[in-house]
Amino acid sequence: MSYLDTAKGQKLFGLYLKQYDGGSQRVYRSEIQQFFGSGNYDIQDITKEILHVYREKIAGEHSPKTTKRKFSIVNNFLKFLEKKVKGFQNPIVSLADFKTHKGVKSDDLKKYLEGFIASQNTHNTKRSYENLIKLFFTWANKDLCEISKADVMAYRDYLRKNSYKDTTIWNKFISLNRFFKHIERENRKFRNPIIFRELSLVFPKKDKGYYSVLSVEESKRLLQQPDRKTDIGKRDYAILLFMLVYGLRANEVSGLRHKHLEHDRVKGQQKVWIVDRKGRHQNRPSTPIILNGKALLAFDAWIDTVKDNGIKITGELPIFLPFIYDRVDHGLVIRRDRLPNALSVKSVENIVARHIKKADIRREGAVLSAHALRHTAFTTLAQEKVRIQDIQKLAGHQDINTTMIYVHSAQSYEDHPGMHNPLNK
Repeated sequence: MSYLDTAKGQKLFGLYLKQYDGGSQRVYRSEIQQFFGSGNYDIQDITKEILHVYREKIAGEHSPKTTKRKFSIVNNFLKFLEKKVKGFQNPIVSLADFKTHKGVKSDDLKKYLEGFIASQNTHNTKRSYENLIKLFFTWANKDLCEISKADVMAYRDYLRKNSYKDTTIWNKFISLNRFFKHIERENRKFRNPIIFRELSLVFPKKDKGYYSVLSVEESKRLLQQPDRKTDIGKRDYAILLFMLVYGLRANEVSGLRHKHLEHDRVKGQQKVWIVDRKGRHQNRPSTPIILNGKALLAFDAWIDTVKDNGIKITGELPIFLPFIYDRVDHGLVIRRDRLPNALSVKSVENIVARHIKKADIRREGAVLSAHALRHTAFTTLAQEKVRIQDIQKLAGHQDINTTMIYVHSAQSYEDHPGMHNPLNK
């Protein structure tokens, strides 16, 4: 006979249920009866061990959300009994000791995360998103279905309290927001708990060096830094030319694969497709660049180096490969153990930074970034009177207004449009 079948148990059970009306009372009655009836428990039988067994039983039959609700109802009744029955103590000190969720091990989370990561195009993006999303769920220690707006706000406060940079916090929530939007598309019942404007996040500002433009003389000095007699120098020289001539971003250089090359050359020129360019998801243009001149010569010299090192060229092989110091040969050699992985974006940025430092190119109060080479490329083209529409295509900009920044940067003291206004003569 369970405690609820005793006279005192029936009396207290009825008193407890008076707090609830209609459907809620029926639910509470059913859930509490299920618990006591599952083992015909008397009140002195209820221990931590018994509760753990019950938690495992219902967890095996129901979703994490339902399991949590059922267990919470039992816990509330035991709290009530603790106040009414002398000598009885609720074994549940904290629900955290009776976890009803699996966190990052949740099957639902795994399923949605796998689908979301698969929809990303670059290895680095996939790895970054997966890490940032798992970090949130590890911190929250909840299942996907339990995440609420309050959890999102608490996570923001936690990050700020622990002195995370504004840029880091922004990137974390961008990742989470995109993941939750992906789930909304897959599951009509799911609602994204993130309302971005209510988070009041600080939009990350670019370092001043991000928008810097190198002069033609500085660009030439930069290109003189790699030692083109060495294998690594040939690689670095080609990378710098790709960025200074065609305005490729660091991630676009990192993402280049041999499968992105056109098979046949036309008029001795090589077409390369730049994929997964910056833009809205599923609206990112793939745009071609045509290698010619010094850029093509540098490309060919580097590819010949790869072949001379006995590396088999396949479609998935990155165009630019990592190097490592060989203690036997006492020199830098292509890092075969990492193939077919490419240079990371950070590695490309470090290559640029190293040669900028060697070239002694400086800007007061600013650190020159790899992105400065992109601005240099398009500003130089604008100065050379290349059509803005052609620069837009080369840059892969979806909006020509984005490209207009380079026209403004190209204004010249030698021939400013204002000089041609008759009112100014």
